Amino acid sequence: MLCKTTFGCEIVSSLTLLLLTFVPNFIWQRMEVIAQIVLQNLNSFAQEEFGIIWNLKDDVQQMKRSVSAIKAVLLDAEGKANNLQISNWLEELKDVLYDADDLLNGISSEAMKRKVIGARKILRKIRVFFSQENHIVYSFKLGHQMKAIQKRLEAIAKNKITLQLTDRPMETPIAYRKQRQTYSFVREDDVIGRKEEKKLLESYLLDTKVSVIDNVSVLAIVGFGGLGKTTLAQLVFNDNAVQCSFEQKMWVCVSDEFDISKIAEKMIGNDKNSEIEQLQQDLRNKVRGKKFLLVLDDVWNEDRELWLKFKSLVVEGGKGSAIIVTTRSRTVAKIMATHPPLFLKGLDLERSWKLFSRVAFDEGKEPNDMELLAMGRDIVKKCAGVPLAIRTIGSLLYSRNMGRSDWLYFSEVEFSKIDQHKDKIFAILKLSYDHLPSFLKKCFAYCSLFPKDFVFHKKTLIQLWVAEGFIQPSRDNRCEEDVGHEYFMNLLSMSLFQDVTLDDCGGIFTCKMHDLIHDLAQLVVGKEYAVAEGKKEHNESRTRYLSSCTSLHFPEKTSSSSNKLRTFILLGQPVYGSQNLGPPPSLQFPFLLSIKCLRVLTLCGLHLITIPNSIRELKQLRYLDLSMNRFLESLPPDVTSLHNLQTLKLSGCGKLKELPSDINKSLRHLELNDCGKLTCMPCGLGQLTNLQTLTHFILDSKSKNVDISELSGLNNLRGKLVIKCLDSLRENAALVESANILLEKQHLQDLELRWVLGETEYWTDPIEIRRKEEKNTWVKDENQMKDEKILKGLQPHHSIKRLVIDGYCGNSVPDWIANLSSLLSLEISNCYCLKSIPDGIRNLVSLQRLCIYNCSMLEGRCARGHGEEWSKIAHIPLVIVSAFNPTDLRYIN
Repeated sequence: MLCKTTFGCEIVSSLTLLLLTFVPNFIWQRMEVIAQIVLQNLNSFAQEEFGIIWNLKDDVQQMKRSVSAIKAVLLDAEGKANNLQISNWLEELKDVLYDADDLLNGISSEAMKRKVIGARKILRKIRVFFSQENHIVYSFKLGHQMKAIQKRLEAIAKNKITLQLTDRPMETPIAYRKQRQTYSFVREDDVIGRKEEKKLLESYLLDTKVSVIDNVSVLAIVGFGGLGKTTLAQLVFNDNAVQCSFEQKMWVCVSDEFDISKIAEKMIGNDKNSEIEQLQQDLRNKVRGKKFLLVLDDVWNEDRELWLKFKSLVVEGGKGSAIIVTTRSRTVAKIMATHPPLFLKGLDLERSWKLFSRVAFDEGKEPNDMELLAMGRDIVKKCAGVPLAIRTIGSLLYSRNMGRSDWLYFSEVEFSKIDQHKDKIFAILKLSYDHLPSFLKKCFAYCSLFPKDFVFHKKTLIQLWVAEGFIQPSRDNRCEEDVGHEYFMNLLSMSLFQDVTLDDCGGIFTCKMHDLIHDLAQLVVGKEYAVAEGKKEHNESRTRYLSSCTSLHFPEKTSSSSNKLRTFILLGQPVYGSQNLGPPPSLQFPFLLSIKCLRVLTLCGLHLITIPNSIRELKQLRYLDLSMNRFLESLPPDVTSLHNLQTLKLSGCGKLKELPSDINKSLRHLELNDCGKLTCMPCGLGQLTNLQTLTHFILDSKSKNVDISELSGLNNLRGKLVIKCLDSLRENAALVESANILLEKQHLQDLELRWVLGETEYWTDPIEIRRKEEKNTWVKDENQMKDEKILKGLQPHHSIKRLVIDGYCGNSVPDWIANLSSLLSLEISNCYCLKSIPDGIRNLVSLQRLCIYNCSMLEGRCARGHGEEWSKIAHIPLVIVSAFNPTDLRYIN
């Protein structure tokens, strides 16, 4: 809360009041989740775990009884949590439950390790006996820890009698209604009641007669959180007339700190952390003489001198340039604006009801129940015309599928609580959180670890939830990632996420959180979660989840209670789609690798050169993200001893040359985007039958021992797969043709098949191409036949949605192209021998985009827009044909 105005102070006071009022409730909700996880772990113990500690079965049964007894009184404890003794009891319970969960996971990891070692038979008995990993000693140690935790649980269970806590059954959460098939709540046509404001802003931007000092006008949109300032700015920014009127369009989210260097970096697209003098010069060069539009979103700075310094960098922009500023502060608008500020007001009752109906009722149609409608209108009145509050509360009522009695309770009871609080809008948002089931509360709270305006990748967020153990087992045997997708969609349907973007296959790719929703996430987490800022030493013993975007210092001597972190996220260069977060943070490996309970470790953009072998000590690690470490050349062999590792992210490690052999069989996600030096895949990859993400499969172009059959058993692959260096398979083309390696991969949506170009280089002159073709006709003919066999054997499942064929030397595309009934996008590039578009393309009724470039033989037949080839593709909404340069594309439909 960085605003210095009276308005900002009111926000702080309101959030403080909410925090003091609701924290006990948050404590109980987390206890319920952790207790349930501990019970699930106890119930799932297998014979391997029982073999580690003598009499473990008795300990497990005793622990089950203790946890069950405690869980039964949690609901009663929630109601009495304002009592200091009960609050302390809950905090003590939380610590022991976390310790119990860590211990149970440690036992499970040890069992898995022994099973793997036993199968490999690589250790002699004498070596095992005298090693530090001595099984007898370790079992003895685990046994002591188990008994110590059991004693703590027994003591806590006995104290419930002293505290007069009684058994109360847990409330059964209302089942969520199936999500809408469209995402209308995040689309532009859901913006209601801002047409007049949009026209007013556009009239300023498009008026060529406006006389402004220094060529740059500044328009300010002012209003409190949730009114839709950013949404209005987006509507104006994306308007076609506005887009066409400006040469340069830039959007910068400023938020907490008005840092001129960071703003300049975002404006010019520079993430190299240049010196301020260089940034200033680059920014002046970018805008000089050009009519630009800049949006500075969420500005809090009230230092006029700082604003004038920034403005001096852009005054050389062309006549008619404009800056739109969104802010909650009138003072900011007074300092920056050259026009009268636009003070955004709440929606009137009619428009508020229209927005509410759209999100609260099926297809936006009002029901015939007049009493229900009356209750709805009463609820809308209390939202004070704030779009965020209206969408959030309407989404809650829709998703929980409430009936008339529920609406009545909601209107009379829940909203009576809201009326008692000064910041009613924030209280409404918190009400939406309160009605989430406990497992969704954990997933939502986890987002507090990331900064405001952070761009979340949906898949990454789900992978993190899985690694943390937040996903409940599915009764219908769905994998955890599918359940995680359902969790994400529920949070999205509740308007807790927004600004969704879609990938090439039409699936959700990224999203953001509204600032107030982010404030709510930070409010509910308590001391378990921490975001370290500046160079302060972090030594909070109760923190389990920690993130930082700056240098982070740990105490030199750490107690046993201060190294219980489960998550450590250290962000340097852009990752997960976020903005540049400044220079690389510093890192203390010795302390970090002593955190035995660590499950999630993210070290992105830190310029790491090596990873120490001691990473093997992180036995609980499930998620390791080393993305954007461009100097990292290899991983330590001991990374294969991380038997729980599920996700390994190495994208952007441009110097990485190889992956460790005998890679972990527990791996589910392996990301290798932009790893240009990687020339082959590790042996045994085909044994990773749980693998869902494999972004790249690279065939060894230097060695003849190429084995694409490693892909055969990976039928759980999802998302995108790029297969590179397919020309390496030409010596085994007949085997590939009959293998049908990809046909069973029904979850794969995006496939790229890439050959390495030989005699023909990218974007070569066509005459030179013909000369080389004539010179090597016999080689070309042989490669054509081999490539046609290879492509025939790489037929994908009919559910594929995007297909890229690049560098292929065949004359024709196989007939299986006609079977791809779900195909949305087809790209054919650098296929200089391809003579015709396949007839089967007429059957692809779902195809929305066909892109053909650097395919010389097809150029003349397609680009003119007539003839047999044209008739094949006339039904496709967008066709792009270019002979040699993808930057010179021609749209012929």
